[in-house]
Amino acid sequence: MNAAYLYLQLYKLFDEITPINADCGELCEKACCRGGDDSGMLLFPGECEVYRLLEPNWARLDKTDMTYEWNGKTYRVPILFCDGCCDRYQRPLSCRIFPLTPRLDGEGRLEIVTDPRAKHVCPISRGFLPGDYSAKFVKNIRRSFTLLMKSSRFRAFMKEYTNYLDDFGKFISNQ
Repeated sequence: MNAAYLYLQLYKLFDEITPINADCGELCEKACCRGGDDSGMLLFPGECEVYRLLEPNWARLDKTDMTYEWNGKTYRVPILFCDGCCDRYQRPLSCRIFPLTPRLDGEGRLEIVTDPRAKHVCPISRGFLPGDYSAKFVKNIRRSFTLLMKSSRFRAFMKEYTNYLDDFGKFISNQ
């Protein structure tokens, strides 16, 4: 299946769904949507194809230093930077699921957690547990990533992404 098509279908699950049953952006003046050169969102494997197809004028694609191995090849994880004024229906999956994120537990199973990177940006991430968010929001995240986890490339990415989140979590827990 074409990666761009898959992600565009997953995006639809979040077109009208938000983390809570209110506009959470009113709490923080939309802190997660301000954009800028230092606040990009990581793209999941194959997701950059969406932005190559759409060529949005509000975003810039780049590569991070984060890598993962799959099928004998090393992949650098792409990141999307926006100018703070995006087309809501073209946001990447990581924006749509913020402040939650997938990770692998100690057994390699998918779990949905509060993104440790959200703690300094999102007020609800500091006090909410995943069960406190809109049930449909969490269900759609789980559905999306359960589907994506069927790909061996995605599973390889998730191992490295989980390490990245864990390392980041250790860093902020020491502050």
